[in-house]
Amino acid sequence: MKTNTFSEKSNTFPTLFPVEVDTNFGDILHEGFALLKKDPEILKKIEHDLDCYAMMKKAKRLADKVWRDRQTLPLGLELQEFADSLDDSEKDPESEQETTISLGIGRPRMKPETVFLFMLFRGYFDSVTDVRATDRIIDSITILSFFQNYGWGNLPKRSTIHDNIQAVSYDTRNYIYRSQLADVRDQGIDDYKRLTLDSTAVMANSRWPVDSGVICRLLERAFKNSQGLSKYGVPNFMPWHTALWLSKISQLNFKINVISGKGTRVKRRGFYRILYTEAGKIIAHLRREIIKHRESMETVDLPPSLTERLSQIRALIQNDIDDAEKVIGYSRRRILNGETIPNSEKILSLSDGSAAFIVKGNRETVLGYRPQVGRSGSGFVTVLHVPEGNAADSPQLVSLVEEAISNTGVVSNIVSVDDGYSSTHGIGSVRMIPGTDTVSASGAKAKKIISAEDWDSETYREARRNRSSVESLMYTLKYVYGFGNLRRRGIDAVRIELLEKAIVHNLSRLAVLKKRRLRQPEQAA
Repeated sequence: MKTNTFSEKSNTFPTLFPVEVDTNFGDILHEGFALLKKDPEILKKIEHDLDCYAMMKKAKRLADKVWRDRQTLPLGLELQEFADSLDDSEKDPESEQETTISLGIGRPRMKPETVFLFMLFRGYFDSVTDVRATDRIIDSITILSFFQNYGWGNLPKRSTIHDNIQAVSYDTRNYIYRSQLADVRDQGIDDYKRLTLDSTAVMANSRWPVDSGVICRLLERAFKNSQGLSKYGVPNFMPWHTALWLSKISQLNFKINVISGKGTRVKRRGFYRILYTEAGKIIAHLRREIIKHRESMETVDLPPSLTERLSQIRALIQNDIDDAEKVIGYSRRRILNGETIPNSEKILSLSDGSAAFIVKGNRETVLGYRPQVGRSGSGFVTVLHVPEGNAADSPQLVSLVEEAISNTGVVSNIVSVDDGYSSTHGIGSVRMIPGTDTVSASGAKAKKIISAEDWDSETYREARRNRSSVESLMYTLKYVYGFGNLRRRGIDAVRIELLEKAIVHNLSRLAVLKKRRLRQPEQAA
């Protein structure tokens, strides 16, 4: 029986749902798969990413197989003879993997259309792996209707969904993003002649950093990893009194965090002094164990995949010990000597080293990131940039405008920003872009830069009035799509997460504006 699937030759899709599904996520899928119909290159790029991911996994399996073959020599064959009998690719699988590894026929894998669907799901619901997300997938009539209509059988396992989504590169996601912006322009939904820029603070998936807590968690993780080395054929570190010392610094961390009342500063200093001493004992013991186990960790004979993992664990133990020592060093200066330590010298997160303190005006400081967002006149996200650290707005103005032009293919004739972007160089450079007629900024700094004639003109006044529209976009992104509370860690993963949310928002916005356009003749009648 012929199944309903995407045909590249005919460039058509079947009706997406056998029954009408009137939900916001259903609208997003409708628009998303309409985009696939118009731009089949999206599926080719996803397929290419899946191939690359599969070849990488196969290369690791082949390397492990060569190692196992070396452990089980044919009877009567000496090691050197066996090594000579191997071809070049077996002797050095890594050096030849690009030319010798090819994908054969194996178990069926997720189709690129399915991967695209779950990318949109994750952008809308934040996750595809936690319990709530799994329940949503199972209970979703939208997804069930999709699978039934395409005849793809049962839903994939959540680990399979996650692995395939992770295989899709940032470049492919960015291609999807630009493709949808081009589609909006071609349909006449938005001409992108108006651009409003703003930045916001988003919270990293990490605890708020307190010196005592950071020291405690670093040493706990280092000790825990040192007790799992036996899985890799290496003796575990000798525990000695480490468990007792960790218990003491954990209790001290609790006291430091709950202490209050009269004499708080003196008591906190006392607790920190004891904590530094106990933590120093753990660091000294673990360093001795690293030296003692160094030879066994370097010479153990393991499959390449396990050798790589052991090397990562060894580096993590070493880095955690070094970081704990670093925190103790600047914490002593801060707590005992009263020095002010720059944030650039601090370790702010164990799980996300890219996160930084984000300070915006008089608002509460956030540990996370400061993405820059551009809004078009009809409410689409036309530029999204996530810099590292607490980057100032003004130096990014020119690059943001240029990126918006690159994404949309259109030069905005009105650019509106707040006072944080104001600088003589930035505003002057944007004005030099051909086609940009108005560069408006609101605030005291901007008023000094922009001429009085322009500042009082109706065009600039209207641009300042309409700047609040970007605040509405920020609110929607944060409280509808979870833009403000990150689930992933590290600058690269954060950029992918926020880009997925921008793609989903744009698809939803497109569906809303198309419905509004269809209602206009009825309202006129």
